[in-house]
Amino acid sequence: MRLLLDGNRPATFEDGAWNTTLPQLAIFDNTFITENVHAGETVDAAQRRNLYRVIIGSQGVGLVWRIEDLDAQIRAKNTEIRDATAAVQSHVPQGMPTETFIGLPEDPDIDAKLAARERELQAVKQADAIRQRTLLSKITLPELPAGFADLLSKTLEGVAAEAERLVAEHVARHEMAVRGEPWLSEGLHYIQNENCPFCAQSLAGVPLIEAYKAFFSDAYHALRDEIDALARDIEADFGDREIAAIERTADQNAAGVEFWRQYCAFDPPQLGDPGGIADTLAALRQAALALLTRKAAVPLEPLQPDETFREARTASQQAHATVSAYNAAVDTANAIITAKKQETEAANVRAAEAALVRLKAQKTRHTQAVRHACETYQGHLTEKADLETQKAGTREQLDTHTQQVIAQYGESINRYLDRFNAGFRITRPTHAYHGGTPSSSYRIVINETPVDLGDAATPLDRPSFKNTLSAGDRSALALAFFLAQLEQDPDRAGKVVVLDDPFTSQDNFRRNNTAFQIKSCGEACAQTVLLSHDPNFLKLVWDKLAPADRKTLQLARVGEENTAVAEWDIEKAVQARYRADVDVLQKYYALGEGEPRDVIQKIRPTLEGYCRNLYPTQFTDQDSLGTMVGKIRAADAAHALHAIVGHLEELNDYCRRYHHGENPNAATEPIDDNELKGYVKRTLTLAGCF
Repeated sequence: MRLLLDGNRPATFEDGAWNTTLPQLAIFDNTFITENVHAGETVDAAQRRNLYRVIIGSQGVGLVWRIEDLDAQIRAKNTEIRDATAAVQSHVPQGMPTETFIGLPEDPDIDAKLAARERELQAVKQADAIRQRTLLSKITLPELPAGFADLLSKTLEGVAAEAERLVAEHVARHEMAVRGEPWLSEGLHYIQNENCPFCAQSLAGVPLIEAYKAFFSDAYHALRDEIDALARDIEADFGDREIAAIERTADQNAAGVEFWRQYCAFDPPQLGDPGGIADTLAALRQAALALLTRKAAVPLEPLQPDETFREARTASQQAHATVSAYNAAVDTANAIITAKKQETEAANVRAAEAALVRLKAQKTRHTQAVRHACETYQGHLTEKADLETQKAGTREQLDTHTQQVIAQYGESINRYLDRFNAGFRITRPTHAYHGGTPSSSYRIVINETPVDLGDAATPLDRPSFKNTLSAGDRSALALAFFLAQLEQDPDRAGKVVVLDDPFTSQDNFRRNNTAFQIKSCGEACAQTVLLSHDPNFLKLVWDKLAPADRKTLQLARVGEENTAVAEWDIEKAVQARYRADVDVLQKYYALGEGEPRDVIQKIRPTLEGYCRNLYPTQFTDQDSLGTMVGKIRAADAAHALHAIVGHLEELNDYCRRYHHGENPNAATEPIDDNELKGYVKRTLTLAGCF
């Protein structure tokens, strides 16, 4: 395909790509709508962000790009700062802030001060060891949550016996075992519009479904939730980590005993086998969870602890007694240890160590490599601060620009909505920064009542974009957004505007005004290309234009695989007879309506009209279909309709049998309905009406 652009500049589409671009394009199509206005029935975050860019125009978009570029530079600078911080922090003592380390001054006497502090630390270390050593720790064993036994025996009042019987029989009949009730309860949530989620058959009035609803009540689910919550508590309290902490505490206390017995005498706490206690707790957890699993399967039945649980509970009580005695011994030992600590008058080792660490850090800070790392880190911080200052200034410019244009844009939209006879308007658009990205929003005003846009998750019982505007209203709003954008564009005089089916889904009372706005758009821009499947709407626009300012082309189907761009006679295309003939053929094929002999008489006129509309200079109004076939045959492969001449000839031959001038028995010639439908389908396909 070749197009001729301004200045005789050719544009060629070859191998799936164009050889040049035309940047001064403004396109209204489904992509514009879904990217900037709405997606189907909702307005999501992507449309709000893109609409913001539509509103602020090229100048504002330039500022947005500048902010995004600064954000990218700041993110890159943050990476450099993290790397530089890591390089510095590898030399910073634990617990010292990085900025404190960088601020340490250089000291020429640092080596002498370090030697003196080392001697002081060695003098106080031995006494301080006793003061720093921790006491022994008690062991805490988990307990089953309160109400565990009550929950096992808990039932629900008010569940109908008939509902309970039906559910129980259904579970037994289908051998669902312990998963039956949970599976059925969960399945109720998937019923939509009273239809079965498996087979889509209606469930209205089915007794078993009503029994499910009665059985699986809110109280039933509350009991199930209580069972699940109790199981989670047991999992948490009796988890492997908590059980393992018992052995860790015992091991740490054993090491502590070895240390403290060097300085004081006491009887070491005796726990016996910590692993055995851990096994006892694990067995209790397993037995309790097993009971809750059984209870969850049949929440309405009271449940008694089984033998396994009782044995585990007894073993747990014995373990608690052992630990209680162990903790009493820990308390006795700690009292003796605390007295020993108070007796020891140790110097402050921690203060001496901290002073030594600081002196070492001070010396490290001013080595050549670390000095360079600190300078690099501080340089990156300064550069980031400068970028953030630039971003703040640019954002302030963007806010100022947005405030200037956003009100004008909203007024333009409402002006177009008023011209389209829309029964609504929008509030003044607002802008905000969500996640650092600017976006816009607005509200629909219907009968002076503001309605939020909402989103896909907005409930249907709450007024929102998706349930207050018709398809025609949404289409009118999208066109108003586009025209308002074009109106605010300072470069619109040089733009080529493409409107792809702008009247789709709109109401008929908006046709004339939409056509007038398209005419005005063409007058304000360099060129306007209007695409539509509705010839009558195109004719409405055509009639508003001066002959020198208008031209019609068509994408015409040639056979089933090819399409030609050709001149189009719009006057003939909207003639009543041609449209009526096509309508007769379409109704006969789709609905079986019409008298077959009359239907046959519409085939040749339809094909003749198609050929004349496609190539008005090659076929005259007097040319019959047979004459047209002859002209195509004479031109051979050079004629654009050569690919379908065989179809045209066959259809013409079929129609001869029912034409009085070509068959004396035309009135009595039998008509086969299937044969006629096949030829009608081929006619509509060739004419691009199928």
